[in-house]
Amino acid sequence: MKPSKSAWMVVTAAMLMLSTACGGSDGGGLSDANAGDSSESSSSGSGELTTLKMAETPGGPLSFISYGIKQGHFEDEGIDLQVQPNPGGGTSSVPALLQGEYDVMGLDLVSALTSISADLPIKMVTAGSATSEDPEGDFSGVLVKADSPIQGPEDFEGIKMGVNALGNVNDLAIHRTLEDQGMPEDAISPVELPFPEILAAIGRGDVDAGILIEPFVTIGEKQGLRVVHRPWVGIKPGLQIGTMVMTEEKIKEDPDAVDAFARAVKATAEDIKEDPDAFRAALPELIELDPALAQEINLIQWRGESDLDSIELTGQLMKKYGLIDEEPNYEDAIVH
Repeated sequence: MKPSKSAWMVVTAAMLMLSTACGGSDGGGLSDANAGDSSESSSSGSGELTTLKMAETPGGPLSFISYGIKQGHFEDEGIDLQVQPNPGGGTSSVPALLQGEYDVMGLDLVSALTSISADLPIKMVTAGSATSEDPEGDFSGVLVKADSPIQGPEDFEGIKMGVNALGNVNDLAIHRTLEDQGMPEDAISPVELPFPEILAAIGRGDVDAGILIEPFVTIGEKQGLRVVHRPWVGIKPGLQIGTMVMTEEKIKEDPDAVDAFARAVKATAEDIKEDPDAFRAALPELIELDPALAQEINLIQWRGESDLDSIELTGQLMKKYGLIDEEPNYEDAIVH
């Protein structure tokens, strides 16, 4: 049902030996400033901005970072943040970070902990997304066709499930769901597809169901698909799902920029918490979302600081389900 840790490490090692870096998305980036040479950065008191290149998950996570840039929080902290949609996702995108194509990357916790447990030199510098305490407010959902016989997770045995990446938080959600339903480990066959293609694959019947995040969940519902499960709340209400990581080398090279980046993320989280309506109003511009749809989607929860309890629970479940061999030193893996 999932790639083993050893298999993933072999793939990662092979990717790291490639002489060419993993390609990023062309265009679609957003920056705090009009950068000249993005390879140069300065965190001195000269008034120059420190340039950081970031890859983030399309959809809600990318809209969060883009909003922080729009509000000027990164520039206020001396950061010219240049963000692009992550061309991969999950552990498959980590080599691009290690090769220096990006300075910071948004990952789900499972991918981050898998990488850290494999002794890859990355650390979590601040928190990413978190789910709601209320199941109906979860920003993720398992969707099926309107006429599908699947009514809930009790009907998941023997199905194909579209996921945006293998070896990420989808694995954790699938394992937890199968355990709750008393189903065998291979009851669900994950099929890797980008989020928009998951919707089309469900409609065509290429997969029986798919795990999606906002705004794709609400877009799917508008297309006539049904939500039959809320996977993140199903693990734990309020669970931290995402994180933002940097390499140990980058952290040692410019700790002030790391701290400044974390402060800007926290300020963005506080902005959205205090005025979610302003964030919704900005979404159509940030991720080309229909204004009416922006008013309907379930917003991701943002705390701006890593939640150790969520991270430890994720690691414990990963070991239980065989996604990692040993839990990492959590406090050592977290910067902010």
